[in-house]
Amino acid sequence: MSMIKISFINTNMYIVTEHLVNNKLLAGNQYGFRKGLTTENAIFKLINEIYDSLNNNMRIGSVFCDLQEAFDTVNHEILLNKLQYYGIKGKAKTLLESYLQNRYQRLEISSQNSDSKTLSDWTKITQGVPQGSILGPLLFLIYINDLPTVIQPTANLLMFADDTSIFIKSHDIMQLQSNLNSVLGETNEWFQNNQITLNLEKKNFFYALYK
Repeated sequence: MSMIKISFINTNMYIVTEHLVNNKLLAGNQYGFRKGLTTENAIFKLINEIYDSLNNNMRIGSVFCDLQEAFDTVNHEILLNKLQYYGIKGKAKTLLESYLQNRYQRLEISSQNSDSKTLSDWTKITQGVPQGSILGPLLFLIYINDLPTVIQPTANLLMFADDTSIFIKSHDIMQLQSNLNSVLGETNEWFQNNQITLNLEKKNFFYALYK
């Protein structure tokens, strides 16, 4: 990629970020890759929710989710539709399309004992945003930005990039379990529709009960 194009992309990222921030389009419960927000802010928010529940004699149940290879599974077509939805149009969207589309990759296998190598066929890249890039984190935030709308107001959500915490409060333990199961079903459906997979080995449950 040429230095000129990189400069345009960096400028475009600034414009897109300003658009999202000024119009308050980014989810307020997303703490990852946000200016002025850190893991400490996210942890404080989570602890405060737990204490608030206990102080109000409520039970709270939480599910801590980790998304499997989240940055690598971002579907380009879905992402471009979401950019359009959030008002990113015209030249800004066209530049992002050129950044994502018409890219190809292939596998090269080399032998340590000889100079021979085997090359696979070229394959078009239709998903994934570069995690080490400047634009990658911003595009990922846009991709998962609508997740909170699926489960609110039944549950609250706390996100730090691809780490997602869902917590539900209730005075009744049976209602808590029912709401939790319902929200997990809705969340899983959103993940499937957006072609994101949960890492089940890293999913944890937490219950806090008052005495």
